[in-house]
Amino acid sequence: MLPPNRIKTALEQRGVAFGTWSQINSPEICELSARSGLDFVIVDMEHGSFGIESATAMVRAVEGGGAASIVRVPDATRTNIFKVLDAGASGVMVPNVENADTVARIVEAARFAPVGRRGACPCVRATSHGVGDWREYVAWTAENLVVAVLVETAEGLRNFDEIIAVPGLTMVAMGPFDLSQAMGHEGNWKHPEVRRKQEEMVRMARARGLDVMASTFDSDPEDLRRQVEGWKELGVRLFAVSGDRFMLSSGFMAIVSTLHGSPSEARRVLRR
Repeated sequence: MLPPNRIKTALEQRGVAFGTWSQINSPEICELSARSGLDFVIVDMEHGSFGIESATAMVRAVEGGGAASIVRVPDATRTNIFKVLDAGASGVMVPNVENADTVARIVEAARFAPVGRRGACPCVRATSHGVGDWREYVAWTAENLVVAVLVETAEGLRNFDEIIAVPGLTMVAMGPFDLSQAMGHEGNWKHPEVRRKQEEMVRMARARGLDVMASTFDSDPEDLRRQVEGWKELGVRLFAVSGDRFMLSSGFMAIVSTLHGSPSEARRVLRR
């Protein structure tokens, strides 16, 4: 029997699930992230410099580390969705979603008939190359597959209520950095107006019973804890914290700052 999605298990047991972003083409980093105790790793094909072959290896590494893998595809193209799910991803995330029609097409591509129109093949990696039972896998997807969209543009904000009403969607993710850019705050993802807009999105989604994923880019554990607690008070249960590039860049810059005799600057770097 296939194990349940680690995200689903975490929500049932702890009421919250934590993950991170992986943009570096490195199965080792994916495996390390999973083995650290995180519940999921987002393999980022939108901003990572790799294609489906590398993404498949990264999904395998996340799986080997005991976490769930979600692949952020570059766009809503059906082929992208088909391929990452056939590769064994526990979920798919589509960026820059701006209307309900796009969400409906995403759900259709991710779900098997009769709900959707995902291509059916019994010998893909997701079914252990044909060793696994096909019917069992289809049943698993119905209960465990994550279908997520990122709303991060002005148009997406205007159509948000319609977006979250589409059946078959399991999670909506907020893109604070893109939102800050769209709202004229030039990457200041902590700006109060960006925060207020995200809080509005959370309230609307939770009113419909839809889970929301918040992204927090800091690498300092105490800052992350405070941000997570704030979102939890609003009903957020899913968190993507930091990321491989954030962790490495912040860590190296903090080390260099300390070596140059500026420990206070090192602390500031970690909290950026």
